[in-house]
Amino acid sequence: MMTFKAYRYTTLLTSLPHLPAPFQHQRLPISRVRLEQRLGLLTEEDRGWIERLERLVVPYRLGQFGDDVALLRESQRLLAQLDASGRPHRWLEWWMTLNGMTAALRLRQRGGIAPGTLAELPAVGRQLIRQWSHPLFRLESRLPWLETLATQVGRERAEVLEHALIDIAWAYFSRQRAEHPYGLEDVMLYLYRWWLLERAMPRNAGEARERFTQWVDAIPAQSTDFVPWTRES
Repeated sequence: MMTFKAYRYTTLLTSLPHLPAPFQHQRLPISRVRLEQRLGLLTEEDRGWIERLERLVVPYRLGQFGDDVALLRESQRLLAQLDASGRPHRWLEWWMTLNGMTAALRLRQRGGIAPGTLAELPAVGRQLIRQWSHPLFRLESRLPWLETLATQVGRERAEVLEHALIDIAWAYFSRQRAEHPYGLEDVMLYLYRWWLLERAMPRNAGEARERFTQWVDAIPAQSTDFVPWTRES
């Protein structure tokens, strides 16, 4: 017999429209207002998790990471509260890695001699310290999209880099599957893709380019307050 909570998830997920790939349409298939109405079916606890996740991965964060110590620390706190073997933990860590590698490539391109705060990234931080001078930080076998990302960073065209980031993230989240279908994990996967789709919607190209350039150029060349992060800290 289906529990009331399971009924909530099923009702929510079956009410959400299909999300097309980015850059193909002029409008979102579901507006933020209607999406928020649908999310009202979630429990207060589930909404709390979703709100914390959104503060970390909302579209304007895409490509920005290096100078936002508070963002990195909050990501670490949320990861520490998630089951390390679970898929939500894996997805958030992957998202942090994508943003962190973008920041690392930009930082080094601008003359940074060390990863600084980026050394705190849980999945790749130590490797950044050890292999900072290597073109792809010797991570290309673990991160198959890294070469493509490095190429776009090298071209110094903000709108092209943003497009590449959205495509990389969309491909990743489109391949993921919830361990327990029709539950909170499926809601998270839908939202990851909706946030990316929202970011890909047409907007003033000049403003978008300037805003994105400001985000990625905000990464400092050095960080002097770095303290390595461990799960015990």
